[in-house]
Amino acid sequence: MILCFGLLRPYKGIETLLEAFAQVPGAELWIVGNPRMEVEPLRALAARASGRVRFLTRFVEDAEIPAIFRRADLVVLPYLDAEHSGVLYTGLAFGKPLVLSAVGGFPEVAATGAARLVPPGDATALAATLSELVGDGEARADLAAAAARAAAGPFSWDEAARRTLDLYRELIEARQ
Repeated sequence: MILCFGLLRPYKGIETLLEAFAQVPGAELWIVGNPRMEVEPLRALAARASGRVRFLTRFVEDAEIPAIFRRADLVVLPYLDAEHSGVLYTGLAFGKPLVLSAVGGFPEVAATGAARLVPPGDATALAATLSELVGDGEARADLAAAAARAAAGPFSWDEAARRTLDLYRELIEARQ
């Protein structure tokens, strides 16, 4: 199952994802999150994918998140524009292979080997990447292992705290 998770907003490229997904054989797509945009046009695009698209368009309780992410074989964030995303770090925390648009800080995460990058708004590239990964369990496993390493290393809470403290020390020293 391919998972697109989080608030449904226009900048998240869900239309591009649905256009791409119509070209991906042998997969199921879940679009999960509270809508902040019209959902009917998304459902119309999803109809071209022969019923393989499932929508859960409501607020998702924290207690539900682990089951949803554990079910996912792949997490996709086809954003048109963004700096970072909490969903990205949730995917890392669950050790999920990621497909990300090359926006904001996403390439930094992809550089760890945890994600494949596609150009934002490019349905053809997204379809090719999703199709490849749906059919290649070994590639997904490699991405998942890198995601788990990234979550335990450079993107861990411990590392974020260490870097924050280092910055504070540097700022204090600069004032003295």
